[in-house]
Amino acid sequence: MTGRAWVLWGAGVLVAVLVALTVAVVVHPGPLPGELGYIRWLQARGEPLATIADVVRATTGTEAGVVVAVLFAVLLGRRYGRAVLPAVAVALVAMLVVQPLYKEIVDRPRPDATQVEVRAEHTSKSFPSGHSLSTTAVWGAAAGFAWTRRRRAWAVVAAVPVVLTGFSSAVQGVHWPSDAIAGTITGGFAAWVIVQQLNADSIALETVVASPSER
Repeated sequence: MTGRAWVLWGAGVLVAVLVALTVAVVVHPGPLPGELGYIRWLQARGEPLATIADVVRATTGTEAGVVVAVLFAVLLGRRYGRAVLPAVAVALVAMLVVQPLYKEIVDRPRPDATQVEVRAEHTSKSFPSGHSLSTTAVWGAAAGFAWTRRRRAWAVVAAVPVVLTGFSSAVQGVHWPSDAIAGTITGGFAAWVIVQQLNADSIALETVVASPSER
């Protein structure tokens, strides 16, 4: 298959997983098979997982995602100008519109103290995880853009928060694993759109700058 075909195939699989998870938690809002045991096992590991989870949760989420998105926009804006605005808009819509609407529609309750040890406060519904969605949308986009710019080391560094966020929400007992998976997939789609937008705008601008007719 061509590269484009692989992308479409992968996107189709992720959509299918997301739809399946959404239907599953609507039909059965409680923990899916294996989720309760998984969280209890993680919480029983103790340190350093507990401290790592505290730090990750304190530095990720929707508020942190908005701050990071604005910072990235300022940094990239120095080179690409207003061309970064559509990408920022995609990130903000994913975090501030899609996420809360998705949560309200599915209306899945959070894990409670009768099931696991709840170690952090929360105010919204459980599915999908807002921390995972926001972190993936912003840091996933940063990782993807760095990768396409051949900044492999920076891409790996930017991907670390995406990986850690899903684990931290389980360690803290505030999300079921399926919440984190759904949030990561949804944020991943937003990140993909952001990367495509940034690459298209940056290539267009660089072409204009390099074109003799524009000098």
